[in-house]
Amino acid sequence: MELKERIALARKQAGLSQEQLGEKLGVSRQAVSKWESGQNNPDVAYLAEMCRVFGVSSDWLLLGKETDDASIPARCPDCQTIITGLDNFCPNCGCSLQAPPKIQYALVLKSILSAPEDNLALYQICGEGIYKPTFSLPEQDLLKYTHQILCQALRVLFRGLTLDQARALQSRFPHPDSLLVCFDPTGKTSLPRLMDRPYKPTDRQGLSFWTTVGAVILGVICALLILLILF
Repeated sequence: MELKERIALARKQAGLSQEQLGEKLGVSRQAVSKWESGQNNPDVAYLAEMCRVFGVSSDWLLLGKETDDASIPARCPDCQTIITGLDNFCPNCGCSLQAPPKIQYALVLKSILSAPEDNLALYQICGEGIYKPTFSLPEQDLLKYTHQILCQALRVLFRGLTLDQARALQSRFPHPDSLLVCFDPTGKTSLPRLMDRPYKPTDRQGLSFWTTVGAVILGVICALLILLILF
């Protein structure tokens, strides 16, 4: 199967006429017709957009690779938009596709914090200058300004944090339950998507001391019983 035939097949499977495909790509119906008849070949930009419109991989559309991997379109690791091997950046969110997403987190204010002690905590964090907040800091009245910030939920307070940094910052607030640590792979993930990616610590914990002692004693008893049976 040639490129022209794959374009025509994918278009029909997507339920589009030549005119409808042309509208989505910003070209005329005649241009689509020439692609499908082999008179002309589409530019790379049109091929990439067709992969997204059809929901097929670039390997299949360009090369006709009939593999299982090629039949499943690749998606952006951040926003899940269909991408192709021709893309260096996601056409939707701008995420780089040349490197794996960074493991970084954001600290999100999910409910208003009006207590003076919480305001003091944010004031001290901003004054230290170690972590850069997502908001600009005024030259004067910082304590008053941080109070205004904590009264504006939902909002992102800090980005580009490691998990330990995010959890440490959260713990510095007297009411940490009003803050949420969220996975932020691009460092600019939208607030709605951040709220869908909260960090969830594992519920599995190590054995307690007495549980460990009990397990050891039980193991010794079992070993003695086996020895008595054998001898």
